[in-house]
Parts: sequence; C-alpha cells; structure tokens
Amino acid sequence: MTNNKVQRMSCDREYLIGLDIGTSAIKGVLMSASGEIVSKERNHTEYLFSEKGWIQFDVNQLYLLTVDVIRRLVLALPEGAAVAALSMASASGNTVLADAKGHPVHPAISWMDTRVTQEIELVFGKLQAEEVQELLGWPLLNTFPLAHLSWLKYHRPELLQSAARVCMSTDYINFRLTGNWGIDHSTATTFYLQDQKTGIWHLPYIQQLGISKEQLPPLYSTGTILGRITADAASATRLSPGTPVVLGAFDHPCAARGAGVLDEGQFLLSTGTSWVGFFPVKDRQKAVTQKLLVDPFLHPKGAWGAMFSLSAIANSVDKFINKYISSAPDKYKIFDQLSGYAKPGGGGLLINPMLDHDVVIEDSYTKADIARAVMEGTAYLLKTQIDKLANAGMNFSSVMMVGGPSEALSWPQIIADVLNIEVCTINGSCAGATGAAILAGIGVGLYRDEMDAFRKLGTPKVSYKPNHPAHTAYRGYYKKFMDNRTMNNSGGVPS
Repeated sequence: MTNNKVQRMSCDREYLIGLDIGTSAIKGVLMSASGEIVSKERNHTEYLFSEKGWIQFDVNQLYLLTVDVIRRLVLALPEGAAVAALSMASASGNTVLADAKGHPVHPAISWMDTRVTQEIELVFGKLQAEEVQELLGWPLLNTFPLAHLSWLKYHRPELLQSAARVCMSTDYINFRLTGNWGIDHSTATTFYLQDQKTGIWHLPYIQQLGISKEQLPPLYSTGTILGRITADAASATRLSPGTPVVLGAFDHPCAARGAGVLDEGQFLLSTGTSWVGFFPVKDRQKAVTQKLLVDPFLHPKGAWGAMFSLSAIANSVDKFINKYISSAPDKYKIFDQLSGYAKPGGGGLLINPMLDHDVVIEDSYTKADIARAVMEGTAYLLKTQIDKLANAGMNFSSVMMVGGPSEALSWPQIIADVLNIEVCTINGSCAGATGAAILAGIGVGLYRDEMDAFRKLGTPKVSYKPNHPAHTAYRGYYKKFMDNRTMNNSGGVPS
C-alpha cells in the first residue's frame, strides 16, 4: 500500500475513472472533478457453465475486459487533462486462487455457482445462522467464498493449501493494476471471513479451512490508496504510470454514494440483475435482527448500510418479455413503450414476476396490459419488503432509483404511485461507477468525504411525485396481488 500524498494539478484538468465490475457487465465512467460524465464504456462478462451447476470464469479475461474499458475511457480525456485516480465498485463474492506470482491456478468460482450443498457443514459442523449474521453481516448462504472454500477444502484440499493467495476477482484486478494485494472492508464482507465489527479476518473460520491469514489480502478502509499503476498496466490501459488506484466498495454501497444516499431515512433502489434496496442505518443490530445484508458503508464515522434483494428478478422479467412481448434486439425498448399505453392496473391483470413464468395469460389482455402488469408486479414485490421494514420501525422519506430501469418511461412513476413516495432518478445505469469515481476523488483529496463530493458535483436528478388517484387504485390492486400471492396464484388472474 502506498501513502496518500498525491501532487495536485489544476482541478479543471483532473479527471476520475470509476469502474463497476458487475455480474453481467463491466461499466466505467470518466468523470471530471466537477462531476461531468465525459464518457461511459462497458464490456459484457462471460462465464463457463457446467451441467453440475458450476459457474466459473477466466479471471485473466475479466482483467483484460476491464483494461479495455479503462483504455477507452482514457482515450476520451480532453486535451491536456489527466486521470487523478481510479477506483472500482464490485459485485464480488467470486473466489480466486493464485500462485506466488499472482497467476490464477484455478478458474474463478462465481457467486452464482450452485455446486455447494453440504460442504459448509462438513467442514465447519452446524453453524448457527444468527451467530454467522451477527459476526459477518450477511446471512449464511451456500454460495460466496466461504462456501466455495469449504467445497475446495472437502474435495480439493491440495489446491487450497498450495495457493499462495486466496482472494476474490476484485482483489486480483487491483493486483494486476498495482502489484499490491489488498481489499476494502465493504468488499470483504462478501468474502464471509471478516469479523465485520472489528474489521479483521476471523481466525477460527480461516483455521478451520486449513489456510493462513497470510494467504488472504490485507484489509484496508474504503478510500485507501492501494497502490499505483505499474509500467505494464500503464502500457495496457494508457494510464500514466504512477496513477493512484483507490480501494472502492461493494457495488450497491458505491451506487448509494453516486446517488447521494448517505443519511438514515433515505432509500436507494438499485435495479440491475437483482433489484436491491439499500439504506443507511445507524443501529447495525436493527438490520441484523431483520436478517438484512449489512455493509460497513460509512462506519465508523457514519451509518452502516442495510440491504435486501429481489434476487435475479431481471431474469424473471426477461422471461415474460421473451414470451409475451418480443425477443427482438430492442425488446426492452418495446417493453418500455408498451407499458406506457396501458392505464394503472394493466386492465385488471396481476402478475407476480418471480412465480408466474408458466401461467397462461388470457388472450383478452394486450401486450401493453402484460408489460404494465409485469412492471406493477415488480413494484408490488418491492412494496412487500418496504412494508416489512416499516413494521420494524424503518421508514423512508425519499427513494433514489438507479440502474437501467430508472431510465425507463413508466417504471419510476409506477414505483412512486405504488409506494406513495417521491422517486428521483439519478445517474441511471452508471451510479455504481460514479460512486467509485467519487471514492477515487476522496482517496486523493479532491473531496473531503462523500457529503462534500455530492455537494460539489451537483448531479442532476429527475423527480417523480406520486399521483394520488393512481395510488388509490394501486392500493386495491396491491391487496388483490397479496391475496393471490398467498394462494400462489397471482399470475394471469383478472381483478
């Protein structure tokens, strides 16, 4: 890790690169110090699938795809300008084993991989779910590195023991860029090996896996300068050698920074492969008790972050679009346009996108009705989670919506009407990368902290206020949706 002393040039010539290493795509932004997004770039990720449920990928290829995004962003720099720093958000939880030179010795195991069944229990015995969540911040799941490492310990112990470095894909990319290993406390939460409250590796789990603390990357605070671009990385990316690389965070906490969701009472709706609700919370225990995903976020100076997920709902929505709307390359644009032609209530059609893939929808419903009902059903599922939080004393005065669906014509207004809360859209599909760029700026001293950055950037937003007649109608439809959901018979059911 390098020190945080960075020579400053004129602020109007300094730019920041923020990356979002997502599950389906790598996104990047080139942002001026004043907040102007000069360029956006992306590459789609690729996976190796197995009939056994294995989902793996070539982490070298992931690095090259990331380098390609960086290189294209650098080419968009205005004449005479320079990149002051780079940082990345990450949908991590992907396990990587590397040798002493940093070369991968096994394909990276994706967080989506389903190979793990009983291996955690075979290695650790019966872990208590409540104790795991209190310690790590996330519920115990049969995925993410703790599960992957348990599988390796049980089936391939020699591979695990011989690895010089046990890390995740984000750590590997940072190593390739700087030659230094390191991980921030937010991303480390997805490793399932960090005591979240103390911010150190949990030795009992590490020892049970038969690995050492020295095999893991060192832990640092989000916003720390990990290192600087090496000569090799400079040649590949066209960044100047010595450009600082700042440790980022998990993707949704980064998106919250990019959307200015920093205080308790604010709510971020991050709409990607999964729809994630993220919100700052001062009392960590309240989030743990509700079995939410907990992130260090602004701790220890500020709030913790809490999350829930409508897991992979975009895949469920996609099935409806392909079956009933269109399978053309511009199917999402068609889906979006059709939803605007139907009135609230979708002609009386109720669809639960998570459950109703095989339901036959009556011919009397138009494509516009179906498109609207899919959007409304997603909003109803979101409301069920919001209502649970309200019952637990967690309420919100505003919603910031980011991700692809935030750029749709109908979805933000539907959510505002269903929730009866003002919804603002900001930074669209690049909020995570923008949040990473903000962290890059904090790391090199362009901004004092997240609040200072958001004030200086003045990012524009679009507001959607609830339509009260529509909300009144949705209250009735939501009740019927919940009644049908209880009976597991919501799709294709007329009101």
